[in-house]
Amino acid sequence: MSKIVDIDFVAPNALSFKRMTAYGLILMLIAFALGIYCIQHINASQTALTIAQNRLDAIAPEVKTTTVETVVETASEAEIKYAREVVAQLSTPWNPLMSTLEQSNMSNIALLSIEPNRKKQQIILTGQAKNIQSTLSYIKQLERIETLSQVYLLKHSIDQTDPFKPVGFTILAQWKI
Repeated sequence: MSKIVDIDFVAPNALSFKRMTAYGLILMLIAFALGIYCIQHINASQTALTIAQNRLDAIAPEVKTTTVETVVETASEAEIKYAREVVAQLSTPWNPLMSTLEQSNMSNIALLSIEPNRKKQQIILTGQAKNIQSTLSYIKQLERIETLSQVYLLKHSIDQTDPFKPVGFTILAQWKI
């Protein structure tokens, strides 16, 4: 008699239970037992942590935090007035005035200071000239500038100690911007 030939055209999957061996079954049971052990260990740790947290709360109760209130200070009238003056000072168009003064520069004149007064719209020029004629011609030149008016020689002094005898002067002028 002949043996029956079992031809399996579709091989079973490697992970199927049909091909499981005794070693595979043992490994699967060990993995299952380890999983249960890990879950129990995590639960025990969580319980211990909760107990420790409760003990800590009993020893040192939770400190309540208070919110910090921000205090908004309003500026005084003097501070507001000063701030407005600073803004007005900064917003004054100094460039046209300074550029006209630079254009009227003469070779015999040395300007030592320029003191603008924004409120009065005046400018005080202090400087030195080689002689009084240079000073007077500088004043005439300043009078011809459109942005300046009422140009006056406030004071002058001749330095007698210097051999060249330079003239120190102070000129007052109104400006129109």
